Amino acid sequence: MKTQSILFLLLAFSLTLSASAQQTRATAGRYGVFIQTDRLLHGPRYILERLETGNGQAGWKSVYMTDEAPRSATDLIARLTLLTRKNPLYQLPNDSLTRLLYARYRDMATADSLNSYGWNPQYLEAFGIGFLDTAVVQGRRYDYRIRPMTNTGDGPSRSPVTVSVPGAKPAVTAKSLRHSADGSAVKITYLLQKSTPDLAGVRILRATYGQTAFTECGADWGFRKGKKDSVLLEITDSQVRRKMLYQYVVLITDFLGNESRPSDTLTLTNLRPNEQIPAILDIRTTSAEANNAIRLSWRLASTKDLRSIEIWRSDNYDNSFRRIASALPTDTVFYDNRVEPVKGYYYQLRPNGTYDALPASVKVSGMLQANRSALVPPSFLRLAQADDTLTFRWQRADVDTRGYYLYFSNSPSGPMTQYSSVIISTDSVIQYKVPVSKLALGVGYRWSVTAVNTSYNQSPMSQVVYSDPRFPARLATPINPAIVQKEDHALVIWENMQTIDPYVIGYLIERQEEEGAFKELYRQLPTDRARNSYEDGSVQLGRHYNYRIRAYGLNDKFSAFSTEVTYFVPLPPVLPLRGLVAVVTGKGVKVGWDAPLDNSLDKVLIYRYTPKTDRPRLVGTVPGRQTEFIDREATPGIAYQYTLVAVQPDKRESDSTSPVGVEWR
Repeated sequence: MKTQSILFLLLAFSLTLSASAQQTRATAGRYGVFIQTDRLLHGPRYILERLETGNGQAGWKSVYMTDEAPRSATDLIARLTLLTRKNPLYQLPNDSLTRLLYARYRDMATADSLNSYGWNPQYLEAFGIGFLDTAVVQGRRYDYRIRPMTNTGDGPSRSPVTVSVPGAKPAVTAKSLRHSADGSAVKITYLLQKSTPDLAGVRILRATYGQTAFTECGADWGFRKGKKDSVLLEITDSQVRRKMLYQYVVLITDFLGNESRPSDTLTLTNLRPNEQIPAILDIRTTSAEANNAIRLSWRLASTKDLRSIEIWRSDNYDNSFRRIASALPTDTVFYDNRVEPVKGYYYQLRPNGTYDALPASVKVSGMLQANRSALVPPSFLRLAQADDTLTFRWQRADVDTRGYYLYFSNSPSGPMTQYSSVIISTDSVIQYKVPVSKLALGVGYRWSVTAVNTSYNQSPMSQVVYSDPRFPARLATPINPAIVQKEDHALVIWENMQTIDPYVIGYLIERQEEEGAFKELYRQLPTDRARNSYEDGSVQLGRHYNYRIRAYGLNDKFSAFSTEVTYFVPLPPVLPLRGLVAVVTGKGVKVGWDAPLDNSLDKVLIYRYTPKTDRPRLVGTVPGRQTEFIDREATPGIAYQYTLVAVQPDKRESDSTSPVGVEWR
């Protein structure tokens, strides 16, 4: 089986390495140093020289002269047979396989064309392009060089290669994939990682657990191709005894005897699965309130070869089981007191035998019934209100408290209603927050807390705390403002906002005069009862006033400003003068008029113009109560026209009178 496995491994690798025809390769191992002189088949012959490091250049010695290439398949078989004496890992050739290989060798140019056989030292030496130097000493270092043989003598030598004896460990590792035992044989499958084509075999070490040390055993083994070009190592050990506990370690070797690092230790029992484990005939649970526990009981077919019974528990039926206890083989009852009342649990039994472990039993559910009263209420309930959040804090009620409920009421003495779902907490100080936005506006509440224990019984209520009413962050904006204009005051009106927003308790009225800024004009008092009008008696005729209204409530809450409304009553017009006359006197032209009806006139302006001028010219100004004026600048021989304009103290002017003419001859 071993020979066939090695041949299979060689066929399993298909390498297409493009090596140089002049490449020299030296590899050390337990059985010597292998030097590959060339990759060319049917190439020139070589002389191989060796130098032990440290002996100087005079120490070079010829150790091998390559043979001629094999002339036939029979010649190749004979060479391979002789070479098996040099290395215990070399195999006797298979005649039919060797004939096929020789036919391929005859037609190919390089060793790469021989697939994995191009890396086998036994075949490379038989083809005349390699040599296993067994005359070396372990622990020393050597240089090798080769010199081609020519018709005119020896050619120049190649650059020497250096090698230390023994060689490096192969990088390949063996990982256990699966194993089985049936009482008469043990079978193990390993996955070879970082496998290479120069693997030659395996050493299998076995120990009887707790009795013997590891020694090499004669188990059968073989290499097999796995998935995605992987290589598997299969071992069958028939030299084992039933009910014995064994340990295995494997080391992979290459053709030169170099061994890989040992695999992980595999421990197993030579028994059929569950052969020596008794059957579980019955398993059940009951609630044991007196013991404050769940009672788990079972019955086994036998206790022979049984070491212990593991008890596993989970809160979930499908997963997360963990071991909580281990019972004696003779036990049939277990009390689980690390449970909470009215909570479901799931249990499994896992018997452990002397040689094997039984798979987990069926799952059974269990529950401890409620059996404890809740007598102690939560203590030191406190309430803080900030950033529109109510923060409740209290201290733990009792050691078996599972959670809490928060209750509230909007009446001073009425029944309280549950506000929160269960507040799960095992801390000594509990904190719970309530957003103020979830509470009704303008309503004060009283609050209390009760505890619920692991039996789902509720305690009496804690002391009561009170929260202040909540008011809206912004009030409704006054709408539909309007102005009722009167001659000496302005009446501002708007909608009654209390019918829309009951939290409005008054209004603030602001006024803007002409182009100035808005200023607070009036803030209603509580006695005004949020009257939706305001009368401004400080207005003046002829001036523009803008008004806007803002509602206010408790806690300094304000609405936005309403739209603006404007008040403006123009001043009455200035009455023109009447009875204008103009006569020529010895002193000049005398202009006269009737006494003005408006006693508040400030002055009278007298204008004069001639037909030749475009516009009147001011020729005099007299007080408002005066009724005549003498134009002493008038010149005889010119015709004049006169008009009058009355002026109020605020500089408002009347319309001009109709012109009156006079001709001074």
